Amino acid sequence: MATSLLLRKKLYNGLLILFFLSLQSVISQNRTYATVVASESNVDSAINSTDQDLNTSAIVRASSGLALGLGAYAGHLELRYAVPLQANTTSYIKIDSEDELLPFLLGGNLGNLLANLGGTVLLGNQEFTVEAKNGATTILQANTNNATNFASASSRIVIDETGDYFVAMTPNLAYDRLRLTNNLGSLIGVNNTKNLTVFGAFHGEGTVNCGSPSFTSFDGSGLSLDLLNLGGAGVTNPELAMDGDPNTASELSLGILAVTGTIAQTFYFDTVSNPTDQIYMTMAINPSLLQLGILDNISVTGVNGANEEFSDSLTSLLSLDIITLLQSGEATTFSFNPGTSIDKVTLGLSSLLNVSLPQNMNVYEVFLAPAVPNLDASSTSVAICEGSSANLVANTQDSTSELRWYDAAVGGNLLVTLNSGDVYTTPTLVEDQIYYVAAATPGCSIESPRVGVPVTVAAIPTADDISVSGNEFPLCSSSAVVLHPSSAIQGEYSWYFDQNKTMEITDGMEDGDVNYAISAIDGSLTITGLDEANSPYTYYVSLEEASAGCENVAGDLKEVQVTIVDSNTSAEVNIDIDSGIVLLDELIGFFGAESATTIAGAVTGDVVAGDVINLLVNNTLYTGVLDTDLNFTITVDGIDLVSDLDHILDVFVEGGVCTTSGNVLIDLPDINVNATFQEFCASDNPTLADLIIDSNLSLFDALDINVAADLNTPLVDGSVYFAGILDIPNSILPRVQITVGIRSVPAPTTSEINQEFCESSEATIGDLQVNETDVVFYDSETEGTVLDPTSPLMAGTYFVAAVVDGCESSERLIINVSILASDIATITGEREEVCIDREYRYTTEDNRQNYVWEVFGGTIAEGGTSTDNFISILWDDLEETSLRVSYENTTGCGASVSETVSTITCGEVLGEEFGILVYNEFSPNNDGFNDYFVVKGILNYSSRVQIYNRNGNLVFETENYQNDWNGIATVSGVLNSGDDLPSGTYYYVINIPELEQDLMGWLQLVR
Repeated sequence: MATSLLLRKKLYNGLLILFFLSLQSVISQNRTYATVVASESNVDSAINSTDQDLNTSAIVRASSGLALGLGAYAGHLELRYAVPLQANTTSYIKIDSEDELLPFLLGGNLGNLLANLGGTVLLGNQEFTVEAKNGATTILQANTNNATNFASASSRIVIDETGDYFVAMTPNLAYDRLRLTNNLGSLIGVNNTKNLTVFGAFHGEGTVNCGSPSFTSFDGSGLSLDLLNLGGAGVTNPELAMDGDPNTASELSLGILAVTGTIAQTFYFDTVSNPTDQIYMTMAINPSLLQLGILDNISVTGVNGANEEFSDSLTSLLSLDIITLLQSGEATTFSFNPGTSIDKVTLGLSSLLNVSLPQNMNVYEVFLAPAVPNLDASSTSVAICEGSSANLVANTQDSTSELRWYDAAVGGNLLVTLNSGDVYTTPTLVEDQIYYVAAATPGCSIESPRVGVPVTVAAIPTADDISVSGNEFPLCSSSAVVLHPSSAIQGEYSWYFDQNKTMEITDGMEDGDVNYAISAIDGSLTITGLDEANSPYTYYVSLEEASAGCENVAGDLKEVQVTIVDSNTSAEVNIDIDSGIVLLDELIGFFGAESATTIAGAVTGDVVAGDVINLLVNNTLYTGVLDTDLNFTITVDGIDLVSDLDHILDVFVEGGVCTTSGNVLIDLPDINVNATFQEFCASDNPTLADLIIDSNLSLFDALDINVAADLNTPLVDGSVYFAGILDIPNSILPRVQITVGIRSVPAPTTSEINQEFCESSEATIGDLQVNETDVVFYDSETEGTVLDPTSPLMAGTYFVAAVVDGCESSERLIINVSILASDIATITGEREEVCIDREYRYTTEDNRQNYVWEVFGGTIAEGGTSTDNFISILWDDLEETSLRVSYENTTGCGASVSETVSTITCGEVLGEEFGILVYNEFSPNNDGFNDYFVVKGILNYSSRVQIYNRNGNLVFETENYQNDWNGIATVSGVLNSGDDLPSGTYYYVINIPELEQDLMGWLQLVR
C-alpha cells in the first residue's frame, strides 16, 4: 500500500481543502430506489416511501390494544426493487422510531450498554424487525429486541451527516425487497400506539466514486457501563467526521483503561471506489499518546461488501514526516492507497494498557479521492518577469483522473480543467500569485487536496534600482578606476558602452591603452589607462535579477560618468583607524539621540592648510578644512555612516589634486548570541522570555518586522526568532536567528495503575512500580509539590513525571495506592525449660495462607505444612533452639514472628539396658496435653515414688507408679490429701528394688 507524502496541518495551512465549498453538499446521484409497495398493513401514506424523495415518509403503526390483547395489532411495509440486487449489495432504509432506540443501536455491540446509560429499556417497548427478502424467502433479518442484531457487518443502524438514521442491510444472497415490521413489546402497557417512520430504501450503483461517505456508525468491545458513563468512553458526534466541515470532528475515546478495549467508527460509501483512489483522513491525537506508541493501536480497515480487503496500523501506513506533523497535536491530513476497491472504511482504536491518560482521537474528515497531483519539475519553482505569463504543468498519479486548476486554496474560481501533463498558461501577471491544482474523477465533486503552485513575479530592474560608487570625485589618470555597482535587487551586472546594450564591455577587453576587468564576485568594473584628454567617460550598467532573469530594458540602463585628471599633484588621506569602527553602543546612539559622529585623519602630499577636503558618505557630501598640521575632522550623520552601501569612506581634496584614501572600510558591529539553538523542556511551559540573549537585544518574529515580539508568547518546537536591536534595520545590523527546540518527554508507564501495599512492608513512595527508572513524584496532576521518594507511602493518589536529560514529562502518570492492613503474628506454646526428647505443640493465627514454619534444634512431628496453623516439635538440642512462622493474610499481606525455646534435660538414663527416663515438667490443667508426671520405662519395674516440696515436706507417695499423678496431694501435712498442689518446683525420689537404685531429681509443676 503506497502512502502519500502529502500532509498538511488543517486550520494552519491554506493548501488543505477537503471539499469545494460550493459543491460540498452534492452527493452521488447514482442511487436506485425501491419503487414498489409489495405489501403493507396498518400503514399511512405508503406511497411516500417509494417516491424517491427522502423528505417524505410513510407511517407504520402498531398498537398494544386493550386488556388481554384485544385490539392489538402490528404493522408492516414491504418495499420492492424493480430489478433484484446481487449478493453483498448494501441497501439503506431511512427510518425514525418513536422511542429513542436508534441512537443506542448506532453503537453496534455497545447498544445494550448505551441504552442502559441513557435509561432506555430496549426490550419490551417499541420493537421493529427489518428483513431482506427474495420473493417470499427471508434472506437476512434483524430485530431490535436483541441489540446485537444490529452489530454485524450485514445489518447496522447508521447515521448521515445531518443526523438522520438509516438501516444498512447487506445480505450475502441475492434479494429484491425489504420488509419493516413495527410491533409493541410486552412491557408497554395497554392502549398504546407507536409509529415507525419509513422515508424510503435505496442502494448505490455504478463504479464512479464521488468520495464523500454517506453514512457512519460505531462499535466497541471490552468497555463497561462505568467506562461509558464515568470514563468518557464511546464515540461523540460521529456525523461530524463526514460533514464536509474541516473544523468539526467526531471523538473516539476509550477513557482510561486498565484492560483491553476497542472503539471503532465505520464510514459507508454509496458506491465502490476505484482501486487507485486514496483514503484521506484528517485527525488529531494527543502527542503524549503518540510517544507511548498509540499509532500501533490505531487501525484502518477497508471492506468491499462483506469482504475485508485490507487492514493495517497507522504505524505502517504513515511516513515519518506525517508522524512528525501529528506530534504537534493539531489536526493533520494524510492519505494512503488501499490498492483495491472498497465501500466501507473502519478506523479503530485499541487500548494501551495501564496508561493513565485519556485515550482518544478526533476525526475531522474521511473521504475518498484520487492521489494529489505531482508537479512537473518546471513548475516547482516558477518565477517570471512582470507583464508575462507562466506555463504550469502537473500530472495525475493515475490514468483516469483529471486536473482542476483554481485561483484559491479554498473555494475560489475553477480556472480550467485539463488532462494530466497539459500546460496551464496563466494570464499576464504583474504581482506574485499562487495557483492550485487538484486531481478528481471526472463527474465527481470530491477532489484530492489542492497543491499550491506559487508563481513569483519579478519586477524588471530600472536605472533607479542601481547605484554605483567609485566615480564621485575626479580621479587621477595614474590610478585605476573601480566602479562598484549595488542594488537592493539580487542579481548579476553587465557593463556597456551604450544605453541600448549594443556594445557590451567584457572581462579582459582592451581598447587601445584602456583595459577593462569585471569582477565575477560583485560585478565591479576596473578600468586602467584613462586620461584627462578624453574625459569625461560614460559607461552604462544593467542588472539581471536572480529569480526570473529580468534585466533592464534597452534605454533604461544606469549611466555612470567618470572624470579623469592628469595632475602632477597628489595627496594621500590617512583616516584614523578608529573613525571607521562603529561600536554597538555608538550604533544604538545613531538611531537614538546621538546621531552625529566624527571622521578624523591627516593628509600628506601636495596640499596646504586651508584646502577643502570632501567626504562622501551614503551619497551625502560632507566637507572639512585642513588645519595647519594638515589634519581634519568632519562631522557626519551616524545613520549615513552605517547606511553607506559599499561601507567605504570616499575622500578627495579639491583643486585637481589626485587623492588616494586607502579605501578605509566602515567596520560595523555584530550581534553576539551565545547559543543560536536553544532547547527547553515542554513541561516548563517556556515562553519567549526564556530565550537567553543580551539585555540590550530584542526578539522579532521575522527579519523585516520592526515590532518586538511579545515575550509571553509560548515557545513551539522548531520555531525561529531573530535577535536584534529595536529600531535598527536588519540591513544595517543583521539580526541573529535563534531556533527553538522543545523536548517533549512521554509520560511514564506502569504495569498497574492501582497498586496495593501491605502496612507491614513499610513501603516508601519510591516503591511505587513505574517502568521508567528516572522519575519524579508529585502530589497533584499539575504543578504541586515534589515528594521525597523515601517518605512513607500513604493511601491515596500519586502523580509521576518521567525525566529524560533533565526534562520532565508534561503529562503525569496517575497511580492510586491502597494500604492493606497486616497481622501481628504470635506463637502459642511452651518456650521455657522445655524437655528435650519430648513432643510439644505450638499454634499461630488460624485462617491464613502460605504458612512457613522453621524449626532450629528440633524435629517436626506433626503439622508444619503451608496450610497448617500448628506444629508439633520433638526438641533434641540443648542450644540454639528456636521456632519461626510466617504467613499471608487474606489480603496477601505477610506477618512473621520468631520465638526462642529454652530446652533442658528432664531425667537420667540408668543404663541403656534399663531405659528409665524422667520427664521433669508437666502441666496438670486437664487440657489433654502433658497432664501427668511421666517416667518413661517405669512400668517395666516395681517401684516406689515419693514427691517432696521445696521445703522437704512429703506431698505424694505411691507404690508401683503407673504414670498417673496429676499434681494432687495424697499426704496430709502442708495441704490436705486431695488438694491441688500449687505451681512450683518439687523433688522426686524413685526407688526401683530390682535395680537396687534410687533415682532423685527435680520436677516442675505448672498450672
